[in-house]
Amino acid sequence: MAHSIWKDYPSIDSKLDQTTAFIHRSVKIRNTEISQMIIDLTSGGKMLRPAFFLLFSAFGPDKKRAKELIPLAASLELLHVATLIHDDVIDDSPLRRGKTTIHTRYGKRNAIYAGDYLFTLYFEMISRYSPQQKDILLNSLSMKKILIGELDQMLINYNVDATAKMYIREVSGKTAELFSLSTEMGAIISGADEKMIRLCKNIGHDIGMSFQIIDDILDFGDSQTTGKPNFEDLKNGVYTLPYILGLQDKNSDLIEILSGNDLTNDQIQTAADIVERDGYLDKAKDIARTYNQHALRRINLLPNGKNKIVLKKVVKKLLDRIK
Repeated sequence: MAHSIWKDYPSIDSKLDQTTAFIHRSVKIRNTEISQMIIDLTSGGKMLRPAFFLLFSAFGPDKKRAKELIPLAASLELLHVATLIHDDVIDDSPLRRGKTTIHTRYGKRNAIYAGDYLFTLYFEMISRYSPQQKDILLNSLSMKKILIGELDQMLINYNVDATAKMYIREVSGKTAELFSLSTEMGAIISGADEKMIRLCKNIGHDIGMSFQIIDDILDFGDSQTTGKPNFEDLKNGVYTLPYILGLQDKNSDLIEILSGNDLTNDQIQTAADIVERDGYLDKAKDIARTYNQHALRRINLLPNGKNKIVLKKVVKKLLDRIK
């Protein structure tokens, strides 16, 4: 069953179920326990990237059948899950979507190999099912940007001199690039012209930026919502936008706390309280709303139809995760 966010859109909901089933048939690892954990990971998320690919495949003149779209939608989700597995290893996260992470249960070595396996499976699907050879290069360049974004995070971790510009650059690669790839590939496979492809790519970027900032904001809330412990980012020295806005503002109370390593739970709570008290959490919400508004304005330029209506509703619903 696809995530509840899609329950009101049966056409997309059905295609996402087919995408999940295709992924599960494609994952062939003799280690049944790790195979099951990968299958669980590809069953519990919102499936946003394959969903956006499917939605944007309606904005060109070529109407593809589901059997042509499903493998490419699956490849995008596999790429996403591969990055999640590696992220969890790097951040030493104990939970993902409320479940024990692969490296916590089976060790970092096995988790890294599992993520690498999904990367190869992703490229296998792109190679087999992309209608044009140049699509493989497009995907390769996007994966390169994603990994550069991941490496850019190292410039922010434990860095009290981090700036919003550094954060935006990191997230633009780490998160927004895969959203951009999903929307761009949807437009490409539908035979859209260059202007439409560029518009779709920009919409994906705006959605991805908003989505990541909102995720960072949710780290301050209920852990049941995120499926991971509260303030998990800060515990690992990962400074997200709300903290960075305070650091950039030269907030002395916040700088004093974050200048130390191995923060206690009390220090982490105090830092979070400062961010909320001094308005940096609200400023981050405003930035997320701005990206959402950019996406909605661009969505208004898309051809009219049910997919456009669904897109507007889903983008608004993603923003509703913050109040």
